[in-house]
Amino acid sequence: SADAQVANAAATVKQREAALASARNDLEKTAITAPVNGVVISRQVDAGQTVAASLNTPTLFTIAEDLAKMQVAVAIDETDIGRIRPDMRVTFTVDAHPGRTFEGRVDQIRKSAQTVQNVVTYTVIVATPNTDLRLVPGMTANVRITTDSRESVLKVPNSALRFRPPGEAPTDAKAAADKGASAGADGAAK
Repeated sequence: SADAQVANAAATVKQREAALASARNDLEKTAITAPVNGVVISRQVDAGQTVAASLNTPTLFTIAEDLAKMQVAVAIDETDIGRIRPDMRVTFTVDAHPGRTFEGRVDQIRKSAQTVQNVVTYTVIVATPNTDLRLVPGMTANVRITTDSRESVLKVPNSALRFRPPGEAPTDAKAAADKGASAGADGAAK
């Protein structure tokens, strides 16, 4: 009987060692390491929460690798996307910093269209430096993309194109409008 108890105790020790090895293996698998170093932008799970492993990898954290290099995702209407080219100059403002204009360059033009309320847009990625870390993820930007510019050209205001020297006859459209107004005035006077 004593020999049976010793054998039973030895078997129990083996079972407990196997359970300990299994627990240590599970503990090693619970260490979650990020693929990049950076700043945590959002956290989808709480400490101690069980994460179910499945075919789809769940998002645990959103991490910004380098906040000194920002990207602005711009929705461009389908009528304007044909004029956008990589490396075009971009200026934009954000409401958090009124009066300040940020600069960047078109980095990517994504080909996948998005339709929202029958409006088709394409995503354009603008790369911008953020050395002073004033821009943070999630800000809304008012973007202006320069599609064309000319240097050393004559600049004439629109009012100069409408100039009429004194005593000059009005154009046909103006004369017809004046004639209609005077006929209406004559009719009212009678």
